[in-house]
Amino acid sequence: MRFLKALACLFVIFLVFGNLFDREGIASDGEVTLKEAINIGLRKAKEWNVNATLESINSVDEKMGGSRGETGKRFNWFMIFIVPGTEDYVLVGISEKKITEFRPNRQTPGPAIPYDEIKLDSSDVLELAKDKFGLKKGKDWATGYHFTLNSIEGIPILTVIGVDQDNYFTRISFNAQNGDVVSAIHKLPYGGGLISKRMGTDHTGNLIKKGMAITGIVTGNKKVVVWGDKKPTQFSTTKQPFIEWSHNNGETWTELQPDNYVTEAWFDRNDQLFAATEKELWAGITSKSKGMKILSLDQAIENIDYSINNHIAVLSGGTIYYTTSQGESWEQAIVPKPFDAVQISENGDLVGFTEERKILQKTSNGWIEITMPNSNDEPLDMKVINNRLFITTKSGIWIRQLQEGNWTKMQVDEVVFKFIKKGEKLFGYTNREEAIYSINTKDEGKPEKVFVAVDFIVNDVDIMGDTLWIATAPNYSWEDMAIPQRP
Repeated sequence: MRFLKALACLFVIFLVFGNLFDREGIASDGEVTLKEAINIGLRKAKEWNVNATLESINSVDEKMGGSRGETGKRFNWFMIFIVPGTEDYVLVGISEKKITEFRPNRQTPGPAIPYDEIKLDSSDVLELAKDKFGLKKGKDWATGYHFTLNSIEGIPILTVIGVDQDNYFTRISFNAQNGDVVSAIHKLPYGGGLISKRMGTDHTGNLIKKGMAITGIVTGNKKVVVWGDKKPTQFSTTKQPFIEWSHNNGETWTELQPDNYVTEAWFDRNDQLFAATEKELWAGITSKSKGMKILSLDQAIENIDYSINNHIAVLSGGTIYYTTSQGESWEQAIVPKPFDAVQISENGDLVGFTEERKILQKTSNGWIEITMPNSNDEPLDMKVINNRLFITTKSGIWIRQLQEGNWTKMQVDEVVFKFIKKGEKLFGYTNREEAIYSINTKDEGKPEKVFVAVDFIVNDVDIMGDTLWIATAPNYSWEDMAIPQRP
């Protein structure tokens, strides 16, 4: 347990300091191995205190080109030196063989690692990890190969980080004195897939597409469409992207042919399938055609919404692109503040949800703020269905007619923190996504709890007939790998 906790602390440093270095195309002659980095840092630390001794070191993610650890070398390293018997320590960072950070401070120190105990270098353990475990370089997070060194129970432990043959995040740890493998673990997925559950039953539902990351689902006229990744990893759901539909309630599936990985999809009233990819919007997708492109943008689509009569609004790069003609023509509106989401009503009204949790509505005179009827209520999320605005708060769900401006309120047994909108249907997640409620958008009756989601990572939900469909993604846990025995 101490071993895992110590390594976890170092991975935080990847995220904290990784963004400090963000340049491309620098020659790899500025890269150094772990021991070379220690030598550079130790000289500076000795100037600070002659008794300075290494406590830990780790490589740091960057976008500087080079080998990214493929030779056991990296551009960027961070290390901590302590003064044994005191609380003095200094954080030292290097980049391209030069000191870039030097931060003395005080705290309870960890165990020291005398330099002469480090017999192996990062290049040595990398070759061992490749040979014994087929370790490959990471591509989505902690790119390339990374290295850490710290003392666990008095032993210097040198860890190399990459991915295994199935692209799962992997850590192989060696005794830095003799090269013995002391730990080999990888993060494996559990759960994930598509759940179909009969409404009104206590049964947890049937799970299909096991192990996949189902990122979205939508139902139409006797059709179910799902999209996601067939082989997800902890840091990517775009490894083997797919979109499929079923005409027989999920018994068989037909793969569709999108031009890129799908981020959103829906049916219009004529049962025509629309889909958004990273920067494009397509209409009329079938099993035989990828459809017709109706929008192409220079920047990524951040958020998208559609109304019952298929007015469409797309948020991208501080601009809203919207259409009331099924994509035949588009208009643009500049957002006055950074938006998290945009909504469009059946009348073509635009409503935005800002990063500051303010709700703005576009009028002929510009954007105006919609203030809550109770000043103590802060919006947690909002959606527009038909021409009504639904706002969830900690005190309940407020509903406002966009044109008339009158308010009503709906009570919920639990706080709904997030909405999912599917045409005229509305669902709500509770805190930590422990439950899903179906919210009646017509008669404003009390929301009904339809799914207990404690053991699932829920991405999306929809209902067709009396069947509830839940899109879930895998969770991940560290599992031991088999360690090859010495001959």
